Amino acid sequence: MSNQTKTTKVGDASGRGSVAGYRVNFPARMRTYTEAEIEAVVNVMRNAEVQTQGNYMRQFEADFKAYIGAKHAFALDNCTNALRLASILCRIGPGDEVIAPGYTFCASAIPFGATGATLVWADIDPQTWVVDPQDIEKKITPRTKVLLVVHLLGMPVNMPAVMEIAQKYNLRVVEDCAQAPGASINGKKVGSFGDFGCFSLHGAKNITTLGEGGVLTVNSDADAALTPGLRHNGVRPFSGDRDRYWVPAMSNVDMDMEGIWPNNFSIGEAQCALGSELLKTLDESNDKIIAQAAKLRAALANIPEITFAKIPDGYRPIFHQFVLHFNGSAFGKNRNDLLDFLTEEAGVRAIVQYYPLYRYPLFQRLGMAEQNCPVLEDWWDNSFSLPWWIGMPDETLDYLVDSVKAGISALKER
Repeated sequence: MSNQTKTTKVGDASGRGSVAGYRVNFPARMRTYTEAEIEAVVNVMRNAEVQTQGNYMRQFEADFKAYIGAKHAFALDNCTNALRLASILCRIGPGDEVIAPGYTFCASAIPFGATGATLVWADIDPQTWVVDPQDIEKKITPRTKVLLVVHLLGMPVNMPAVMEIAQKYNLRVVEDCAQAPGASINGKKVGSFGDFGCFSLHGAKNITTLGEGGVLTVNSDADAALTPGLRHNGVRPFSGDRDRYWVPAMSNVDMDMEGIWPNNFSIGEAQCALGSELLKTLDESNDKIIAQAAKLRAALANIPEITFAKIPDGYRPIFHQFVLHFNGSAFGKNRNDLLDFLTEEAGVRAIVQYYPLYRYPLFQRLGMAEQNCPVLEDWWDNSFSLPWWIGMPDETLDYLVDSVKAGISALKER
C-alpha cells in the first residue's frame, strides 16, 4: 500500500469514509436504514402539510422524551446547537468558568467557550476513560457555574457522583450525550440526570436522521418555556383574542431572554419522522454493537499489551467506537508502530480520534492551553480506534482480532 493511497481520503477529517487499498475501512456512517425507516421519510415527502415545526416534530419530541425519561425534549438541527442552547440557558458569560473534559470532540466545548466563559479542563477517570468526577470537584472555584460532562465513546460518566457535586456547590450540569443515546446507569438513561441533555443524530451516530439532527432534553419547566422561542427566531402567537386572525400579523416575534437574540435551530419534518421510527429499534441496534464489543474484548482479553475501559457494575455503555490502549513499552514500541502495521500490512484503517482539547490551536489561541490532566496525558498517546459500525460480520471482527495479535507479535520481533 503506497503512501499516496493512504493519504487519498474520501470522507471527513474524522478519518471516516472509504479509501482505496484497505481491507477494512472506517465507514462514514454507523448503520444502514431499514425499509420502514425509508418509508417514514417518503411518507412525509408525499403527505406532510408542512416541512418543519409540525406534527412530526411534536411526535418525535414526545417519543424521545419517553425513551430517555426526560421531562422535556426539543428537536434541533444538530447537537452543537443543543449545546449552544444549553449554554445560553445556563446564563454564563465572561468571568464565569465551565469545567469541561479535556478529552472530547471539540463541539462539546466550543458553544461554552463562545459565551466568553473560561473553560477549565478536567482529567479522565483512569478506569472508564471518561471525565473523572473527583477531578471535577478539585477544579471548582467561586467562578464555576457549569459542569459539562461528556458520555464519550458511549461510556456513561458517573452521574450520581456528578449530581452530588453539583448539588453541593449549586452548579448546573450539562450532559453531552452525542455518542451515547440509550446508554444508562442502573436503568436510568443518560440525558435524564442533569439540567440539560444534548444528543446528536449525526450520520456517525447509532441513531441518525439523514446526516444531521439533534435533541435537547430539559429538566426545568422554566428553561423549557424559553426554548421554543430561542430555537425558532423568537416566533410565537400574539396573546389574547383577535377579531381578525391576520391583525396585526400572523405571528409575533419577541425576546425570551433579555439581551439574547433568538436563532433558527429548527429541524425538518422528514428527519423527525425518521427519528421516531429509529427510536423503535434503537435498543436493538445498541444490543448488536454491545455484542460486537463483547466479542472483541473477549478475544483480546489475554493480550497484556491491550487494555479496555472498565465497565462499572450497572453501566450500559453503547460503544460508539471501539477504543483500545496499547502499551508496547516492554519492547520499545508505541501506538504509532502498531498502527503502521495495521494500516500498511493488514489493511485495517485504524484511526486516532480527538486530540486533547488543550492541544488544539483554537483553544491555545484563546488562552485555554493550561491543563492539569496527568491521566489523560499518560493515556492518550497510546490509544486508538478500530473500524466500527453496527452489524459488522463475524469474519470482519475475527480479522480485526487476528490483525491486532499479528501486529503485536511482529513488533516484538523487530
